[in-house]
Amino acid sequence: MLIITDATDYTADLIVADLQARGVGVTRLDPGSGPVHLAATLARGRWRNGLGDEHRAVDLGEVVSVLWRWPTPAPGHPSIERPARRAWAAREDAAGIFGVLKALPVLWINHPDLAAAANSKPGQLVTATECGLNVPDTIVTTSGEAVRAWACGRDVLFKAFHAQGADDDAMVTASRVDPDELPDELGAASLFQEIVSGVPVRLTMVGTQPFAVTITGTADLDWRPVQHRLTFARIDVPPDVLRAVHRFMLRYRLEYGAFDFIATDDAWTFLEINPTGMYGFVEIRSGLRITAAICDRLCEAMQSPVSSDAGVGR
Repeated sequence: MLIITDATDYTADLIVADLQARGVGVTRLDPGSGPVHLAATLARGRWRNGLGDEHRAVDLGEVVSVLWRWPTPAPGHPSIERPARRAWAAREDAAGIFGVLKALPVLWINHPDLAAAANSKPGQLVTATECGLNVPDTIVTTSGEAVRAWACGRDVLFKAFHAQGADDDAMVTASRVDPDELPDELGAASLFQEIVSGVPVRLTMVGTQPFAVTITGTADLDWRPVQHRLTFARIDVPPDVLRAVHRFMLRYRLEYGAFDFIATDDAWTFLEINPTGMYGFVEIRSGLRITAAICDRLCEAMQSPVSSDAGVGR
């Protein structure tokens, strides 16, 4: 098993521990965190031989499944002093190192190209609608005037496309806005949605298996910054919502997804999906066995060959 992520990903720690307890060989690498040693050779249509860093290495020909999480972008070799040359080297590393990895015909959770496609918030909303899910009224615009015309008395929130803003240590949270206070020119493309009342739900999908919890304990629109003091209670997913989510997963060919919904007695409303989202806090607080389900799926590739198109999802 190969896990590609950065050193701060504690969710990956859970998976490594589970795989090791099963006696499964697992290597964790972050190809963008420092100098990487790559000597991949193409043999019978597959990349083989070594990829590693100063501490560990893996024979790519022996890899049967890959968990792709949050690798650090390739920075360029530290010995290259000129910024332009180092930037060029970083692009070459991204094309070569990550290109070889992406071409492995193995089970992926999730293949990075598929995860990138599914991570587009405008695309998610269209796909969710096509798959039968309710979505909030939404506008994406660079104009505060357009927001005011669209809002028409709605209770409105702003949501960033990327939670990590200009300051990597500060999360950009979803927050209620007054359209009348917005400038005419927003300065960047911005997403606004009508606020949907109800109970937040996190639905973690592993293949076709749902792991859902309600989230209570805050009146904030965005519960992420205060998750340490929240309550996570197991909940069943309505059959019609689950069927729509299965369709969504198939459309993007995903093996994993962390979905956010707002639930009422009458309906669930889709907010977004993170195809590489964290789940450890849900498992620890609810007892749901999400790690075991992920590891079960990773290990399935050891018993049955993966088809030649598995490099781009199931």
